[in-house]
Amino acid sequence: MNELDIVVDELKAAHVDGKGAVEIALLAKEKLGSGFGAISFITCFRLAFGIPLPVLQRAQAWERFGWGNVHISDEEFDGLITPWLTPA
Repeated sequence: MNELDIVVDELKAAHVDGKGAVEIALLAKEKLGSGFGAISFITCFRLAFGIPLPVLQRAQAWERFGWGNVHISDEEFDGLITPWLTPA
């Protein structure tokens, strides 16, 4: 099992424990450390929850990630991700 698989399992477990989209994304960022970026975010959330790529492409604009010039709020991030938070 590689590091990414371990993180995916931890994200699934966090959801089962009642964590929301924002908390799960911050957990992914924490666990991946310097390896965290747009690609690893998309990969983790696709593997853990089967979230469609267009949703994740929009979600990567979340202000807490700090990528790019366009940012979305916690509320918009939560609204994008939450409907998909079911273990894949």
